[in-house]
Amino acid sequence: MQKLPLVSIIIPTYNRKQYIVDAVDSCLAQTYSNCEIIVVDDGSTDDTEIFLRNRYGGQIRYIYQDNQGPGIARNTGITAARGELIHFCDTDDQLLPDKVQIGVDYLLTHLDVSVIHTYYQFVASDGKTPVETRPFPDFGENLFCELLQLTGNHILISSTMIRKSALDDVGGFPDDPEHRSAEDWDLFLRLSFKYKFHGIPERLVLRRTHNNMMSDNDYYGALGRLKTIQRARHYQWQSCMLGTEFDRIEAARYHMYALALWKLGRRKDAREAFLQAVKVYPPFALQRRLYALYT
Repeated sequence: MQKLPLVSIIIPTYNRKQYIVDAVDSCLAQTYSNCEIIVVDDGSTDDTEIFLRNRYGGQIRYIYQDNQGPGIARNTGITAARGELIHFCDTDDQLLPDKVQIGVDYLLTHLDVSVIHTYYQFVASDGKTPVETRPFPDFGENLFCELLQLTGNHILISSTMIRKSALDDVGGFPDDPEHRSAEDWDLFLRLSFKYKFHGIPERLVLRRTHNNMMSDNDYYGALGRLKTIQRARHYQWQSCMLGTEFDRIEAARYHMYALALWKLGRRKDAREAFLQAVKVYPPFALQRRLYALYT
């Protein structure tokens, strides 16, 4: 009988004590038994540690670090992981009971695949009530180019199971405390250039929506997407598009970042970002210079 691989489920958290029970309980309830659960506390100030230790004891591995963002927290978990397969689960999310088993079964029988991802169901803030969820993304053969041309990440990090050897090879998430959003998009770009992905069109994750989601933070969302595209300058994007197209995409990210800065009242920084967009991609210079003037 083939030895069942250990799956390390990594849960980064920051001041999410009100949600983390659902996430951890969903991981403990997996039908696949050979799992370790690693909670990386990214500097919480809401007594998360005391709460988790009292509730779960030795059922989980708890690691505390100073606040550095979810990507670096996941890297801490990857370093500590003993499993050969890594599954991520954000604190806001819940895995359905057979989520891990389905992923393990697929990776054991498809050795050419290094990353599997599934679909998810949005639920309300109670963690149970379903809300409208868009259809499963239908990716083609060249996932790297498709991801690069999107305006953000369309693969939910909590839906992924990844071979640890692939994560170690590409270097994990960006080691940048300011890269707090779209950091998973950056990782998937690097992974998809070297490794094969497979999407399973089943809703196996519950994605909670609430008023304090990092993905809804305009500033970090715009900054993270800009940083992801800037980092992608060092990837093999030339196989996907012309240089002018890449410039247009980067300038658009500068434009959205400038709008987020403007919204925060950081007018000087917004003006500099608009002008940087002009420098990167001159064809839209008039429009963006007007935006810079208004700031």
